[in-house]
Amino acid sequence: MQRHLFVINPVAGKKDRSGLIRKAVERMLLIEPYEIEVTKCVGDATEIVKEKLDTLPSDAFLRIYACGGDGTLSEVVEGVYKAQNKNCAVGVVPIGSGNDFVKYFEEIPTEKFRSLPDMVRGRLDFSDLILVKDADSGREHVSVNIVSAGYDAAVAKGMEKYKKLPLVSGKAAYNLSVVECLISKMKHKFTLVADGEEVKDKDTEYLFAICANGKYYGGGFKASPLSDIKDGLLDFIRIKTVSRLTFAALVGSFRRGEHLTKLQKYCTHKLCKKLKIISEKIIDVNIDGNIIPMKNPTISVVPNAVRIILPE
Repeated sequence: MQRHLFVINPVAGKKDRSGLIRKAVERMLLIEPYEIEVTKCVGDATEIVKEKLDTLPSDAFLRIYACGGDGTLSEVVEGVYKAQNKNCAVGVVPIGSGNDFVKYFEEIPTEKFRSLPDMVRGRLDFSDLILVKDADSGREHVSVNIVSAGYDAAVAKGMEKYKKLPLVSGKAAYNLSVVECLISKMKHKFTLVADGEEVKDKDTEYLFAICANGKYYGGGFKASPLSDIKDGLLDFIRIKTVSRLTFAALVGSFRRGEHLTKLQKYCTHKLCKKLKIISEKIIDVNIDGNIIPMKNPTISVVPNAVRIILPE
Protein backbone atom coordinates (compact mmCIF):
# COMPACT_ATOMS: atom_id res chain seq x y z
CA MET A 1 0.00 0.00 0.00
CA GLN A 2 1.32 3.44 -0.94
CA ARG A 3 1.15 6.33 1.54
CA HIS A 4 2.09 10.01 1.39
CA LEU A 5 3.72 12.23 4.01
CA PHE A 6 4.00 16.00 3.52
CA VAL A 7 6.58 17.57 5.86
CA ILE A 8 6.21 21.37 5.81
CA ASN A 9 8.72 23.85 7.18
CA PRO A 10 6.60 26.95 7.96
CA VAL A 11 9.59 29.31 8.13
CA ALA A 12 11.16 28.29 4.80
CA GLY A 13 11.39 31.19 2.36
CA LYS A 14 10.37 33.80 4.97
CA LYS A 15 6.65 33.16 4.46
CA ASP A 16 4.48 30.52 6.12
CA ARG A 17 3.01 28.47 3.28
CA SER A 18 1.77 25.60 5.42
CA GLY A 19 -1.87 26.65 5.00
CA LEU A 20 -1.57 26.91 1.22
CA ILE A 21 0.13 23.53 0.97
CA ARG A 22 -2.45 21.91 3.22
CA LYS A 23 -5.25 23.22 0.98
CA ALA A 24 -3.41 22.08 -2.15
CA VAL A 25 -3.05 18.58 -0.72
CA GLU A 26 -6.73 18.45 0.22
CA ARG A 27 -7.76 19.59 -3.28
CA MET A 28 -6.01 16.58 -4.83
CA LEU A 29 -8.55 14.28 -3.13
CA LEU A 30 -5.99 11.56 -2.66
CA ILE A 31 -7.47 8.09 -2.35
CA GLU A 32 -4.31 6.75 -0.75
CA PRO A 33 -3.63 7.52 2.93
CA TYR A 34 -1.73 10.74 3.59
CA GLU A 35 -0.49 12.83 6.52
CA ILE A 36 0.61 16.44 6.83
CA GLU A 37 3.19 17.39 9.45
CA VAL A 38 4.38 20.95 10.15
CA THR A 39 7.81 21.25 11.76
CA LYS A 40 8.22 23.28 14.94
CA CYS A 41 12.00 23.59 15.26
CA VAL A 42 15.34 22.69 13.71
CA GLY A 43 15.75 18.92 13.53
CA ASP A 44 12.03 18.27 13.81
CA ALA A 45 11.73 16.94 10.25
CA THR A 46 14.34 14.27 10.98
CA GLU A 47 12.45 13.01 14.01
CA ILE A 48 9.07 13.09 12.25
CA VAL A 49 10.35 11.04 9.30
CA LYS A 50 12.23 8.55 11.46
CA GLU A 51 9.17 7.96 13.65
CA LYS A 52 6.87 7.45 10.63
CA LEU A 53 9.28 4.98 9.04
CA ASP A 54 9.91 3.12 12.29
CA THR A 55 6.16 2.44 12.57
CA LEU A 56 5.47 1.88 8.85
CA PRO A 57 3.77 -1.46 8.11
CA SER A 58 6.02 -3.86 6.24
CA ASP A 59 3.69 -3.93 3.21
CA ALA A 60 3.54 -0.13 2.89
CA PHE A 61 5.62 2.30 0.80
CA LEU A 62 5.91 5.90 2.01
CA ARG A 63 6.40 8.82 -0.38
CA ILE A 64 7.79 11.76 1.62
CA TYR A 65 7.62 15.34 0.35
CA ALA A 66 10.01 17.83 1.98
CA CYS A 67 8.20 21.15 1.64
CA GLY A 68 10.87 23.71 2.41
CA GLY A 69 14.42 24.56 1.43
CA ASP A 70 17.62 22.55 1.20
CA GLY A 71 17.88 22.39 5.00
CA THR A 72 14.43 20.80 5.25
CA LEU A 73 15.33 18.29 2.55
CA SER A 74 18.56 17.45 4.36
CA GLU A 75 16.67 16.83 7.63
CA VAL A 76 14.14 14.59 5.89
CA VAL A 77 16.90 12.59 4.21
CA GLU A 78 18.68 12.24 7.55
CA GLY A 79 15.48 10.80 9.03
CA VAL A 80 15.35 8.25 6.19
CA TYR A 81 18.99 7.33 6.74
CA LYS A 82 18.56 6.90 10.49
CA ALA A 83 15.44 4.76 10.08
CA GLN A 84 17.22 2.44 7.62
CA ASN A 85 13.86 1.65 6.04
CA LYS A 86 14.11 1.21 2.28
CA ASN A 87 10.35 1.28 1.70
CA CYS A 88 10.26 4.99 0.99
CA ALA A 89 11.22 7.78 -1.40
CA VAL A 90 11.89 11.49 -0.87
CA GLY A 91 10.82 14.42 -3.01
CA VAL A 92 11.44 18.10 -2.44
CA VAL A 93 8.83 20.82 -2.90
CA PRO A 94 11.21 23.80 -3.06
CA ILE A 95 9.76 26.75 -1.16
CA GLY A 96 12.94 27.81 0.63
CA SER A 97 15.34 30.68 -0.04
CA GLY A 98 18.01 28.73 -1.91
CA ASN A 99 16.44 25.56 -3.37
CA ASP A 100 19.79 24.45 -4.76
CA PHE A 101 19.43 20.67 -4.90
CA VAL A 102 16.66 20.76 -7.53
CA LYS A 103 18.92 22.88 -9.78
CA TYR A 104 20.93 19.70 -10.39
CA PHE A 105 18.04 18.53 -12.60
CA GLU A 106 18.66 21.21 -15.19
CA GLU A 107 16.19 19.72 -17.66
CA ILE A 108 13.30 19.97 -15.17
CA PRO A 109 11.82 23.44 -14.42
CA THR A 110 11.78 24.24 -10.71
CA GLU A 111 8.04 24.95 -10.94
CA LYS A 112 7.45 21.27 -11.73
CA PHE A 113 8.84 20.39 -8.30
CA ARG A 114 6.42 22.91 -6.74
CA SER A 115 3.43 21.22 -8.41
CA LEU A 116 2.06 18.78 -5.84
CA PRO A 117 0.07 16.75 -8.44
CA ASP A 118 3.24 16.36 -10.53
CA MET A 119 5.20 15.26 -7.46
CA VAL A 120 2.54 12.83 -6.26
CA ARG A 121 2.54 11.21 -9.71
CA GLY A 122 6.30 11.55 -10.05
CA ARG A 123 8.73 8.81 -10.99
CA LEU A 124 11.37 7.33 -8.69
CA ASP A 125 15.13 7.45 -9.12
CA PHE A 126 18.16 6.96 -6.86
CA SER A 127 20.72 9.29 -5.33
CA ASP A 128 23.91 8.85 -3.37
CA LEU A 129 24.25 10.49 0.04
CA ILE A 130 27.18 12.05 1.85
CA LEU A 131 27.89 10.88 5.40
CA VAL A 132 29.81 13.23 7.72
CA LYS A 133 31.25 11.88 10.98
CA ASP A 134 32.77 13.81 13.88
CA ALA A 135 36.04 12.20 15.04
CA ASP A 136 35.53 13.14 18.71
CA SER A 137 31.84 12.47 19.35
CA GLY A 138 31.26 9.89 16.62
CA ARG A 139 28.06 11.71 15.69
CA GLU A 140 26.96 11.35 12.09
CA HIS A 141 25.10 13.69 9.78
CA VAL A 142 23.83 13.15 6.25
CA SER A 143 23.91 15.44 3.23
CA VAL A 144 22.16 14.99 -0.10
CA ASN A 145 23.81 17.97 -1.79
CA ILE A 146 27.14 19.54 -0.73
CA VAL A 147 29.41 19.48 2.34
CA SER A 148 32.07 22.15 2.75
CA ALA A 149 34.57 23.67 5.17
CA GLY A 150 36.46 26.96 5.17
CA TYR A 151 35.46 30.31 3.73
CA ASP A 152 32.16 29.19 2.27
CA ALA A 153 31.09 27.53 5.52
CA ALA A 154 31.79 30.87 7.20
CA VAL A 155 29.68 32.53 4.51
CA ALA A 156 26.83 30.03 5.06
CA LYS A 157 27.02 30.69 8.79
CA GLY A 158 26.78 34.43 8.21
CA MET A 159 24.07 33.95 5.60
CA GLU A 160 21.64 32.78 8.29
CA LYS A 161 21.96 36.17 9.97
CA TYR A 162 21.17 38.09 6.79
CA LYS A 163 18.28 35.81 5.76
CA LYS A 164 16.39 37.06 8.81
CA LEU A 165 16.34 40.61 7.43
CA PRO A 166 13.15 41.74 5.65
CA LEU A 167 13.17 41.55 1.82
CA VAL A 168 16.56 39.81 1.71
CA SER A 169 16.48 36.76 -0.58
CA GLY A 170 18.71 33.71 -0.19
CA LYS A 171 20.93 34.96 -3.01
CA ALA A 172 21.23 38.44 -1.50
CA ALA A 173 21.96 37.01 1.95
CA TYR A 174 24.75 34.91 0.46
CA ASN A 175 26.28 37.92 -1.29
CA LEU A 176 26.16 40.06 1.87
CA SER A 177 27.89 37.33 3.86
CA VAL A 178 30.52 36.95 1.11
CA VAL A 179 31.49 40.58 1.54
CA GLU A 180 31.59 40.36 5.34
CA CYS A 181 33.81 37.26 5.32
CA LEU A 182 36.32 38.90 2.97
CA ILE A 183 37.66 40.70 6.03
CA SER A 184 38.70 37.76 8.21
CA LYS A 185 37.79 34.35 6.72
CA MET A 186 40.13 34.01 3.73
CA LYS A 187 42.63 31.52 5.18
CA HIS A 188 41.92 28.06 6.62
CA LYS A 189 44.68 25.61 7.50
CA PHE A 190 43.73 21.99 6.80
CA THR A 191 45.39 18.65 6.23
CA LEU A 192 43.31 16.79 3.66
CA VAL A 193 43.35 13.00 3.33
CA ALA A 194 41.53 11.57 0.29
CA ASP A 195 40.94 7.80 0.17
CA GLY A 196 43.72 7.26 2.72
CA GLU A 197 46.34 9.40 0.97
CA GLU A 198 47.36 12.81 2.26
CA VAL A 199 46.91 15.56 -0.31
CA LYS A 200 50.39 16.95 -0.92
CA ASP A 201 49.80 20.61 -1.65
CA LYS A 202 52.68 23.05 -1.34
CA ASP A 203 50.55 25.31 0.81
CA THR A 204 48.11 23.79 3.31
CA GLU A 205 46.14 27.02 3.67
CA TYR A 206 42.92 26.89 1.70
CA LEU A 207 40.11 29.25 0.90
CA PHE A 208 37.78 26.26 1.23
CA ALA A 209 37.24 22.61 0.39
CA ILE A 210 33.99 20.96 -0.70
CA CYS A 211 32.68 17.44 -1.20
CA ALA A 212 29.75 17.44 -3.58
CA ASN A 213 26.93 15.15 -4.59
CA GLY A 214 24.83 17.86 -6.26
CA LYS A 215 26.03 20.77 -8.38
CA TYR A 216 24.68 23.96 -6.83
CA TYR A 217 24.70 25.65 -3.44
CA GLY A 218 24.71 29.10 -1.82
CA GLY A 219 21.65 30.31 -3.69
CA GLY A 220 22.72 29.35 -7.21
CA PHE A 221 26.51 28.96 -7.27
CA LYS A 222 27.48 26.10 -9.60
CA ALA A 223 30.16 24.83 -7.24
CA SER A 224 30.54 21.32 -8.65
CA PRO A 225 29.62 21.33 -12.35
CA LEU A 226 30.76 17.74 -12.97
CA SER A 227 28.78 16.10 -10.16
CA ASP A 228 26.76 12.94 -10.74
CA ILE A 229 24.39 11.99 -7.92
CA LYS A 230 24.52 8.31 -8.92
CA ASP A 231 28.23 7.67 -9.57
CA GLY A 232 29.14 6.46 -6.06
CA LEU A 233 31.84 9.12 -5.78
CA LEU A 234 32.45 12.46 -4.11
CA ASP A 235 33.51 15.45 -6.19
CA PHE A 236 36.28 16.86 -3.99
CA ILE A 237 37.18 20.44 -4.90
CA ARG A 238 39.72 22.55 -3.06
CA ILE A 239 40.62 26.17 -3.69
CA LYS A 240 43.84 27.75 -2.51
CA THR A 241 43.95 30.92 -0.47
CA VAL A 242 43.93 33.83 -2.92
CA SER A 243 44.28 37.59 -2.78
CA ARG A 244 41.13 39.66 -2.51
CA LEU A 245 41.73 40.93 -6.06
CA THR A 246 41.89 37.35 -7.40
CA PHE A 247 38.89 36.45 -5.27
CA ALA A 248 36.76 38.95 -7.18
CA ALA A 249 37.46 37.09 -10.44
CA LEU A 250 37.03 33.73 -8.73
CA VAL A 251 33.52 34.48 -7.47
CA GLY A 252 32.15 35.13 -10.96
CA SER A 253 33.67 31.94 -12.39
CA PHE A 254 32.51 29.98 -9.35
CA ARG A 255 28.95 31.20 -9.76
CA ARG A 256 28.88 30.12 -13.41
CA GLY A 257 30.64 26.78 -12.81
CA GLU A 258 33.68 27.76 -14.86
CA HIS A 259 36.30 27.63 -12.09
CA LEU A 260 37.51 24.09 -12.83
CA THR A 261 38.54 25.07 -16.37
CA LYS A 262 39.33 28.78 -16.15
CA LEU A 263 41.02 28.89 -12.74
CA GLN A 264 43.00 25.65 -12.62
CA LYS A 265 45.88 27.56 -11.03
CA TYR A 266 43.80 27.87 -7.87
CA CYS A 267 41.15 25.12 -8.11
CA THR A 268 41.74 21.39 -7.98
CA HIS A 269 39.13 18.70 -8.68
CA LYS A 270 39.41 15.07 -7.63
CA LEU A 271 37.01 12.14 -7.38
CA CYS A 272 37.17 10.10 -4.17
CA LYS A 273 35.03 8.00 -1.84
CA LYS A 274 36.24 9.40 1.46
CA LEU A 275 37.83 12.64 2.64
CA LYS A 276 39.17 13.49 6.08
CA ILE A 277 39.73 17.11 7.08
CA ILE A 278 42.29 17.48 9.88
CA SER A 279 42.77 20.72 11.77
CA GLU A 280 44.06 21.81 15.15
CA LYS A 281 40.81 23.71 15.69
CA ILE A 282 37.15 22.79 15.66
CA ILE A 283 35.88 23.15 12.10
CA ASP A 284 32.56 24.67 11.07
CA VAL A 285 31.15 22.20 8.54
CA ASN A 286 28.46 23.33 6.12
CA ILE A 287 26.02 20.44 5.56
CA ASP A 288 23.41 21.56 3.04
CA GLY A 289 23.33 25.00 4.63
CA ASN A 290 23.32 23.77 8.24
CA ILE A 291 26.52 24.72 10.10
CA ILE A 292 27.78 22.05 12.51
CA PRO A 293 31.06 22.43 14.45
CA MET A 294 33.16 19.24 14.18
CA LYS A 295 36.58 17.90 15.07
CA ASN A 296 38.49 16.30 12.18
CA PRO A 297 35.39 15.29 10.21
CA THR A 298 35.40 12.30 7.88
CA ILE A 299 33.22 12.70 4.78
CA SER A 300 32.25 9.61 2.79
CA VAL A 301 29.84 8.65 0.04
CA VAL A 302 26.94 6.23 0.59
CA PRO A 303 26.06 4.95 -2.91
CA ASN A 304 22.40 4.72 -4.01
CA ALA A 305 21.35 5.42 -0.43
CA VAL A 306 17.97 7.03 -1.03
CA ARG A 307 15.15 6.89 -3.56
CA ILE A 308 14.16 10.33 -4.81
CA ILE A 309 10.94 11.53 -6.44
CA LEU A 310 11.14 13.51 -9.67
CA PRO A 311 8.03 15.31 -10.96
CA GLU A 312 5.92 13.79 -13.72
